Amino acid sequence: MIDDKMAKMAINTLKEYCKNLCSRCAVYGSCGQRYCYFENVDGYNDVGTFENLQKSPKKPPKFDIRQKESADFRNYINEIFLREAEKYGLPMNKANSIKWTARGTIVVTFVDDDNKTNYFGWAKCHPDDAFNPEVGIKLAIERAAQAMKAPFVPEENEAYYYADDENRIYSTINHNTNTDILNIALGNCFRKRKEAHANKEAIRKRMERAKVLLKSLREDDANAMGRCK
Repeated sequence: MIDDKMAKMAINTLKEYCKNLCSRCAVYGSCGQRYCYFENVDGYNDVGTFENLQKSPKKPPKFDIRQKESADFRNYINEIFLREAEKYGLPMNKANSIKWTARGTIVVTFVDDDNKTNYFGWAKCHPDDAFNPEVGIKLAIERAAQAMKAPFVPEENEAYYYADDENRIYSTINHNTNTDILNIALGNCFRKRKEAHANKEAIRKRMERAKVLLKSLREDDANAMGRCK
């Protein structure tokens, strides 16, 4: 598919071509038309001019970032930040930063216990809406919390910890074996031993439910095979 930019580039190319070769124009010679539609192409505007004409006027900024210099505004923002972080169980010792842009984008960052893994949450004001920092912070922190609490899925050859059905904790490396695949499906992968230990009882209950489900699926398959005989 030819988009607008590619078409404008073609016009520019023809424009340069027509500057010196109009008398022996290959385009004119091959089109078979009585009149050359390209003979005035050197009067067309270039790509930059086309794009500038098509650009809509700049809209005023959504947020005056100079407000960040106000102590009252910072206190207002911190109050919202603390309230929302507590609501989602995000301790403030893991809070790293909150950033703003004049376009109405808010980005919050939380750091894991190891001070290495960052979790981001962002919110962007719709072009047709008025900027509301309270709503933006709420959405950004909610998304950061979702990222922090999402199950850990180790990459191939990445180490992780898991719990067995007797609440014992092991460390291993993800080689995409059946055991690794089952652990990932159960949410039984953790970056740290203490995380696996804290969740071992929940994992054991998941295993019990998984056993019941797998047994029912096995019996259904066996019954289906029996009916096909």
